[in-house]
Amino acid sequence: MNYKFAALEGRNVKICRTALIGIGGFGAQHVNIMQKLAGEGGLQVVAFAEPNVGAHQESYGKLTALGAIHYTDYVQMLTLHPDIDFVVIVTPIPTHKPMCIQVMRMGFHVLVEKPPAVTIQDLDEMIAVQMETGRLCQVNFQNTSGQAFRALLERIGSGVLGQVEHVVGIGMWKRSRSYYDRTRWAGKLVSDGQYVLDGTFNNPFAHLLHHSLLAAGGGAAGLYPESVQAELYHVNDIEGDDVSCIRAVMANGVNVHFYSMLCHEVSEVPSIAVYGTRGEAHWNYQNKLTIRAQDAEEDLAFGPTDLMCSMYLSLMEAIETPRKPLFSPLKASRSFVLVSNGAYESARAVRAIPDRFVTEQEGSDSTVRLLPSLSEKMRDAAAKRQLYSEYPLPWATPTLPFRMESYSRFELPADMRASSGRLTN
Repeated sequence: MNYKFAALEGRNVKICRTALIGIGGFGAQHVNIMQKLAGEGGLQVVAFAEPNVGAHQESYGKLTALGAIHYTDYVQMLTLHPDIDFVVIVTPIPTHKPMCIQVMRMGFHVLVEKPPAVTIQDLDEMIAVQMETGRLCQVNFQNTSGQAFRALLERIGSGVLGQVEHVVGIGMWKRSRSYYDRTRWAGKLVSDGQYVLDGTFNNPFAHLLHHSLLAAGGGAAGLYPESVQAELYHVNDIEGDDVSCIRAVMANGVNVHFYSMLCHEVSEVPSIAVYGTRGEAHWNYQNKLTIRAQDAEEDLAFGPTDLMCSMYLSLMEAIETPRKPLFSPLKASRSFVLVSNGAYESARAVRAIPDRFVTEQEGSDSTVRLLPSLSEKMRDAAAKRQLYSEYPLPWATPTLPFRMESYSRFELPADMRASSGRLTN
């Protein structure tokens, strides 16, 4: 490979050649990042694959202006451009696994959108191929690159908080009916015969759950859940959940508590609290971190940071520097997928919250369904580290913990399978 060196945001990296699969939806954000890095001289966008460019003319124009060649078939694209360094995959969730495997086996490094896979068996197959091929695979959990989150992991690892006992993640957002109408797989458990499991923790709050699990081990690899207990609900007419809570007991004894809803009256900043024997830490999506411990008090506010740009730079540097760690390597997602799968195993069903607890309003573009009782009580339930049925909330149904030892294959519970689309083998 014949590269020139370029200075990007204070880092010396070589110019990389890339290709993009999927320019719709969140793909537009990746197009903007590629445009920025190409403009700074660190990235050459060689090609992109998209079967429906007519629906995404703005992104199409930006890419072609960079000299990128359009293809409708990503395999053909990669066959004709073997000198590409890494491929970015921004496609519907069920396509991540087959595309990642194909791309790595063709010899390319990968940056793939979250979640990397829906089931643990699919993720393990991807990890096996990644090990077999020696290719790098970064998952775009972009908050892992933020200074505040890196500082949180460092403080936990250095023992500033003592022994971590509890991690609590809270996410309260507002999503209207148009959110679920934007694509045919939104809010589905199964779409086109494939698992999607689209819900709070597998899509919009995937970062929050993933980062809560990383905090439980201070970023240490290979920390997996011993048990998962979850309650899944919906107020919208969907198969998946728009309200959830999860308690995961990790192998090191840390309890991870996760609370989320997509039917809050506004969208608040998601946050994670870490409680240890010597103090506590509070981190949020605004790149802020507060430490209150016996031997340290810190208030860190790093301000807006282009987190996705940092994920690209991380992969580009790792391509040129063997054994340089990625911010979010594929294997680091394994705990996230295990907890996600365990949540469905524990809940056994996504339960509808009765209409008498729900308020429907007209939004700017469509209707929105709200759950005032949870909006009022979620933070208190989280402070008490109670599941919704334990609090108790009148619409909540108790569940049992699901043991995760030797868990290696997910199948949708029978009650959920009966209410969702037909699966293909």
